[in-house]
Amino acid sequence: MKALVKYGRARGQVELRDVPEPHAGPGDVIIQVQAAGICGSDIGFYDGAHEEVCRPPVVLGHEFAGVVSRVGPGVKDWAPGDRVVSDNTGYVCGRCHACSTANYLLCPEHRGLGYGMDGGFTRLVKIDGALLARIPTTLFRIPQGIPFEHAAILDPAANAYRAVVQDGALLPGENIAVFGVGALGLFCIQVARIAGAAKIIAIGLSSDAQRFEAAAALGATQCISSDAEDAAEAVRAATAGAGADLVIDAAGPSPVLKLSFLLARNAGRIVKIGFDPGPASFSMDPLVGKGITLRGHYGYDWVSWTNCIRLIEKGSLAMGPLISHAMSLERWEEGFALTRSKEATKVILIPA
Repeated sequence: MKALVKYGRARGQVELRDVPEPHAGPGDVIIQVQAAGICGSDIGFYDGAHEEVCRPPVVLGHEFAGVVSRVGPGVKDWAPGDRVVSDNTGYVCGRCHACSTANYLLCPEHRGLGYGMDGGFTRLVKIDGALLARIPTTLFRIPQGIPFEHAAILDPAANAYRAVVQDGALLPGENIAVFGVGALGLFCIQVARIAGAAKIIAIGLSSDAQRFEAAAALGATQCISSDAEDAAEAVRAATAGAGADLVIDAAGPSPVLKLSFLLARNAGRIVKIGFDPGPASFSMDPLVGKGITLRGHYGYDWVSWTNCIRLIEKGSLAMGPLISHAMSLERWEEGFALTRSKEATKVILIPA
């Protein structure tokens, strides 16, 4: 079968090649992929980044959904024809503190499908029986009314849900500022709207005009270009001088965190999602002086996935507006280019 393989660690060592179909051993579940989303991390893997988690040769693609094709001996919970989506967990130890407290994404031995183990940019993906025996809740049923293309991008939706609601503890009527208007930022805006935020302030760059339109349509009450105006002053003006109750950093660069200290109200909260491997050269004193709570955020859990599926089924969480392009797996280079240039919000690849 055809698969998009990262075959080496250097930049550009990615190609579409023939790989063997996975075998269903004891406890294993084989998924026939119906749709797979391109994530910014996939661009990083292409570029040779994320060396600490990427294990070439490996089939890329960690956002995917499909139908159970076959199951191995001993499988009772799943059957061929079941509509499913994986949270892309491939392996965890099952013994550490993180696994024992249902935070298995933080397991020191965690390997994800699509970078640590073979993922969804292909026709068939194996969910390992040993994983399902340890953490059976890494695989979710997709209700009939949810298209596979929508289910495939549940990863960033659940990520946003956990950041805003669970880690950010947003209360109805509070004001929130969201840095970044990519897929993750747009999902944060939607979740904030669903949670009842009063002011939802999207912050990006002047070049994000098209995405600002999407942000407004999804719930943002105001959009700010931080390279063209004083974002801190604009947020204070929008919040009667108080600042935002919650600031979400879905962008990553260190200057965003510095600016977040200015945007957050006294005793406010900041949730940092985005990464920046470079050094940060600014004082952390505002964290103390303003009594701000800063929380590092990583991933999602069963609660965020389950609740997002329910919200999609209810019609509250819109997935379609985030999908700007859909194309065959053979056109992966075009999809990667659209994602890299930010012409696309989310590109869905469809295996043959």
